[in-house]
This record gives sequence, C-alpha cells and structure tokens, in this order.
Amino acid sequence: MGKYRSFLILALLFACWSCKKDAKPASEGISVEHVFVASITNNQIDISYNLSSFGYEATGVIYYKKGNPSSTQRVPAVRTKEGLKLSLQDLSANTEYAIKVYFKVNGTEIPDSKEYNIKTLSEEAARFAFHISSPSISYDDQGNFNLEIEGENLQNINLSQLEFTVMLNKTQLQYPVHISGTRYRIVIQGTFSVENVNYPVQATYQGKEVFWQSVPFVYNGDRYWMNLQLTSLRGYPPSVFQNELYYFYGEQVVKWNDPEQRMSVIEPIPPGNIDPYLALPTAFEFNGKLFFPPIARGYAPNPANISDYYNYPQGCAYEPATSKWAIFAFKEYHYPNTSRTILNSEYFTHKGELYLTFSIMNNGIVSPGSPSKIDDYLYHYNKTTERFDKLPGLGTPILNYHFISINNQLYLLGLKPVYDQGYKLSATFAIFKITDQFTLEPFYQAGTDVSPERFNVRYVCDYNQKILLAVAADDYKIFDLTEKKLYQVYVKNSFSSISISGLFNYNNKHHIFADQKVYEISINKGR
Repeated sequence: MGKYRSFLILALLFACWSCKKDAKPASEGISVEHVFVASITNNQIDISYNLSSFGYEATGVIYYKKGNPSSTQRVPAVRTKEGLKLSLQDLSANTEYAIKVYFKVNGTEIPDSKEYNIKTLSEEAARFAFHISSPSISYDDQGNFNLEIEGENLQNINLSQLEFTVMLNKTQLQYPVHISGTRYRIVIQGTFSVENVNYPVQATYQGKEVFWQSVPFVYNGDRYWMNLQLTSLRGYPPSVFQNELYYFYGEQVVKWNDPEQRMSVIEPIPPGNIDPYLALPTAFEFNGKLFFPPIARGYAPNPANISDYYNYPQGCAYEPATSKWAIFAFKEYHYPNTSRTILNSEYFTHKGELYLTFSIMNNGIVSPGSPSKIDDYLYHYNKTTERFDKLPGLGTPILNYHFISINNQLYLLGLKPVYDQGYKLSATFAIFKITDQFTLEPFYQAGTDVSPERFNVRYVCDYNQKILLAVAADDYKIFDLTEKKLYQVYVKNSFSSISISGLFNYNNKHHIFADQKVYEISINKGR
C-alpha cells in the first residue's frame, strides 16, 4: 500500500506542476488549480490549492473515508499570499480518504470533478514525529543534496530498517545526532536528477510508513538562463540576407521594411523553384545568394504511365541583386514516390566555403534499432562553376545530425549508435571534431553505452562560441567547447510555445521562431 500511496501523491504533485490549461473547468469560469499535498502524518493531511477566479463565496475541501460517503465532512480553506490552505485533522491512521475541492457560487456548492485518494501514515509515525524545518533544500549541478530531518525517540532503533527516499529514490542515512530530550537530528544524502520543484520526502521503518513531507529543492549554483522578448517581426519564418529579412510565400518574394515596420512585395517566384505552399521555406545566405535546402521534387519519365512517378532531392538559390534563380537537382538519387524520405537537409559554412548535406531514408520511424536504410550525402559548393561537387561520406552512421563551424573548427553532433554484441540497440548524443579530410574524431559523448542519453536536436547555432541546441519548445541546451560540458538552459520568463521552427541571427541578436511568433533571445549564466 505504501507504493500505492506514493504514486497517488506523485499524481497530485504532477497536477501541481501542470499549467493552467490542464486544470479542469468547474463552473462560472472558475477552475481548481495546483492542488498540492504539503505533508501527511498518521492523523493529518495538509493541502494547498488555487482557484482561477475570485468569483466565489467560499471554498474548502469535502472528504470522507474511502468507501463510506456517509461520513462526509467539510473543512474551509484559508487564503494566504501563497494560495488557499487547509489541514484535515483528527484522521484515522493508515486509512484512505477521498478528497474533493469545492467552492460556492451564488449560494450553490460546486464540487470539483477531480477526486483525490490519499492514505494517512501508520500509528508508528507519531512515535518518531519526523519533521523538516528547513524551508528549502539545496542541490549542486550533479544533483547532490544534504537534508536534515528532526525526529523523536531515535535511540536504540535498528537504523538498517529505517529508510528515507526522495521522489522514491533511495538515500544514504547518517547516524542520528542528539539535540535535547528525546529529540534527534538525522542527515540524509542523495543524488538524482533534480529540478527546482517540490519533491516528496518519505520514510519507512520496519516496512511501515512513518513520514511524508514535500519540500522545495533549490539549485545552489549558477545556471544558464534564457530570456525571451517578443518582437514586432511578422509571424513567418524569415531568411536573413545582408541583415535584412526576406520571406518566400504565396508565390512571392517579400521583404521586411524595418524603418516603416511593414512588408514590401519584391517580385513573384518563378514556377519550379520552391513550393511555398508545401512549407514556408527559409534559406541560407552565402556569396550573395540565398540557398534553399533540397526537398522532394517529382517527375514522370513516362507521361503515358502515371504510376511510373519518382521523387528526387532538389534545392535552389535566389540572388536578390539580380532576381535570378538557380536549381540544383540531384536526379541521380531518384526513388519511387512513396518509398523514401529526405532528412537532415541543411547548409553550413566552414572556412569561407559552403557545404550541403542531406540524407535519404527508407520510409519508417528513425530509431537506432530500426532496419530502415539511410544514405547520407555531403557536397561542396564550387564558387567557380556555381554547382555542388560530391564529397566522400563520413563513413560513420550518425542519426539526426547537424554540422556547425566555430573558430575555424568544424563539429558534427547527433546520435551515435550504441551496439551490444554487434546489434544496434540504442543511441547516445555525441559531438565529433571534423578534420580537414572530413574524418571524425570523438570529442564528447553524453551518457554511456550502458546508460545512453538520447535526444534529437532540432536546431543549432553559435552562441558566443558555444553551441546552442534547441531540442524542443521547452528544452534547450548549451555546450561549452572549452569545458567540454553540456548544460541545460532554463527559460526564465513565460514562454507558451508548443513548437519551434528555427533559430536565426538578425541585427547582431539571436532570435527564435516559434508558434508564428519571433522572439529575441539572450542567455546568461547566474542564479
């Protein structure tokens, strides 16, 4: 039953951390939010919560012993600066209670649709009376923490049968230190992946649950923080050329007029170059042109047989000064229309030269254990012929890869396959140095082959000679090339985005395009 209660409480904690949009609507525009269990003893449960609106007359909790609704009782909540709080007291030990938040509107009591089931601790909890008096617990960048807990009657007990856990993770217990009378202090130590949130600290003695209290964990050190500032730029993915913003959509080339804060149509897009209705394309600036990465283009070699239809990768370039377009068709890689998919299609520059990379994969899910065949291609742009020349492949299969050049050193990052007895079972994030001969030299690996650390990087950029990685709308990392360390980047201000569509540099500032909005970003290390 102890584990059963733990998972119930964890569900409550996750409800506490969720956003307002996850709260269940109740009535009259009022919803119950952030229901949170602060502590549990053998005869008391402390709860806090919030309501989304002040349009209520009274609020509190309805509770009863599970399976006995006739014993229903009500406890009103008290409003504090942190929210609504209350305590359910004089409860029976080792007993499960059904709990619902209620509020009154126009004299009508409205219970929330969500019911929480919480079980009190055993009678043994009163014997020890454990308590954490510290308002928060500090942890370092490795997740190490020390936690002081005071309790009664700890002399002459079998310490091997006393176990403390934090978020169900086991900890190490030091010998109790006498304070006064029957009061003792115990220090527990632990290490696990911690965030700046509340975690439940629990204890069992001889298999009986004797302690449950939630406590905030606070990072004790500097972190990377990202600040986002919403800009007035239009909600379309831009292409940056000579520090001006171009957009390619609706079969037109459009330019942003920054002084006048408006769009200006430059010219139409000739047919056969890009398909702005397939996706809103963005381009890469090099040598007076904007280069668009290859996408699938189709052709039918036999017009009399429409089933004989193929796709091939095709990129193009636009020269703003002359309004000329160039097409780069890679028809040698043609494939049946629905059999393969183009991946990792992107440009990068290194030592003043432009390179193109793309992959073609058999249709299927990209995963380390997938049998899907993936062919990787690498090209160099010849500025004299204005064509792309093929280079030898890297020879090492890297999934979801990106190239980036910093201080004249080229890096490749992505998922390196992990093998066990010759079988490709998983993958872990890795960074390689690329030599002038385009061979790979291992530089950094996250996790291990036994315990890999896997995540797919969506976008990368050079941020003050560090590699900024955009993994998801709420997941950013930065790699320090000097320290050879990967750090999590925490978003400091509110950011409601659910998808990201690119990083770019404009007016010497970094920007992110997300959910049809453009944000200026800045990253600092501090507290």
